[in-house]
Amino acid sequence: MSIDPLFSFTAMSTEGKEKTVAIAEAFTTFLRQLEELLPGNSREISIVKTKLEEASFYAKKALRNYEGNRA
Repeated sequence: MSIDPLFSFTAMSTEGKEKTVAIAEAFTTFLRQLEELLPGNSREISIVKTKLEEASFYAKKALRNYEGNRA
C-alpha cells in the first residue's frame, strides 16, 4: 500500500530532532508568557492555544523541507 503524502512522516537527523525540540521550547515559552498576561481559561485563550499548537505543527513539518534535517 502506498501512503498518501498527507499522512507520511520523515525520519529526522540529529540536527532535525534538536530543531524540533527548540521549536517546542520556543512555543512553550511563548505560551507561558501569554498565560501570565492572560490568566484563566476563556474561549479566546482556548483558541490561542489551538492556534499555537497548529503553528507548532507546521513549523516542525517545515523542517522536513531542508535536507540537513532529514535522516
